[in-house]
Amino acid sequence: MKKFFKGLDWYLFFPYLLLCGIGIVMVYSSSAGIGLTHGGFATTYMHKQIGFVIVAMLLMFLMYRINIRFFQHIYTIMGFSVLLVILLLVVFFISKKINGAAGWISLGPINLQPAELCKFYFIIYFANLFNKRSRFIAQEGLWRATTYNWKPLLLPVAILILILIQPDTGNFAINLFIILIMFLAASTAPKLVVGVIGFGLLLPLVLLHFLGEFIIKIADNSHSYQAQRFVSFADPFLHAQSSGQQLINSYYAISNGGLFGRGLGNSIQKMGYLAEPNTDFILPVISEELGLVGVIVIMLLLFIIVARTIKIGIRTTNIYYSTICYGTAAYLLIQTLFNAGGAVGFVPLTGVTLPFISYGGSSIITLSLCLGLVMKISHNEQSIREKRTSRLHALQN
Repeated sequence: MKKFFKGLDWYLFFPYLLLCGIGIVMVYSSSAGIGLTHGGFATTYMHKQIGFVIVAMLLMFLMYRINIRFFQHIYTIMGFSVLLVILLLVVFFISKKINGAAGWISLGPINLQPAELCKFYFIIYFANLFNKRSRFIAQEGLWRATTYNWKPLLLPVAILILILIQPDTGNFAINLFIILIMFLAASTAPKLVVGVIGFGLLLPLVLLHFLGEFIIKIADNSHSYQAQRFVSFADPFLHAQSSGQQLINSYYAISNGGLFGRGLGNSIQKMGYLAEPNTDFILPVISEELGLVGVIVIMLLLFIIVARTIKIGIRTTNIYYSTICYGTAAYLLIQTLFNAGGAVGFVPLTGVTLPFISYGGSSIITLSLCLGLVMKISHNEQSIREKRTSRLHALQN
């Protein structure tokens, strides 16, 4: 046991443990009323979340102990690809739609969200692709290395389309962002990729500036749940009795919390005002109960994990390792920004979870799989540095 924990990266593992613990407490606090309302117990969601965390930790340690070359094997990649395509097709054609979107497969007491698992898949898929073409990238640049054989890109594009047509715009955007960041990390000509990403981010803002009122009018007359989210983002108080109600209640929760909060368990907005207080809107509940201080602590823990993951990626000279690290950091960062940004009205509501905090098995399991790989990379890099140091000392002596 001592040997097992010796190589563990505590800068990753300790914040992870704290976040999972805080998540269990806040899921209980935010979902107790929901459990009783649905004829269950106040602890129903908490018990499920504890089960999710246990499974997630076991899988994380499995990633930490497994030989990372397993994920470079063609049969592993193709097997995972086929499984995800099947799951996404089942979601689209068979699963029941909720708010106009079909994103979950019901497995008895739990629901599986394939779009979440795609984030882990894209990280290992593109890390493997860039690793195989690393020499070509170094000699000819990323653009030529990618386009000379574009067929491996067809499968990820097909999976992204399947996510988009569910429709699940939030997870589609996060998966796309992960891929773009990994392209940037693998590029020897980053200005080109930065230009592509910048154009992709700037174009929607330009369209909104010139066509904003027109788009809002179309969305306002649409019965689409996604369109109504856009309308509420534009002006929630104009639609206070309909699509803007959730965002306004989020504002009230954040305002009520102040600096130190009303106290654990004392949120008002979670009692029937916020529709998803244990998932999408768990951050406003945290703000109301633990105040700005509680929110800052959670954001700081997430930042430590992201910063440490980026640092590990910078240190390694292995393109496979570095792209996994940057993809994982991008995953954590953009999902946190989407969840927190949606709660404060900075971005449209996307329905994504707050990493390690929100209720949900698919999310915490996928995050833990990615973090387990990063911890394995950190351990491998530490072993390499120790061997180099030992050889240096041997030569000096």
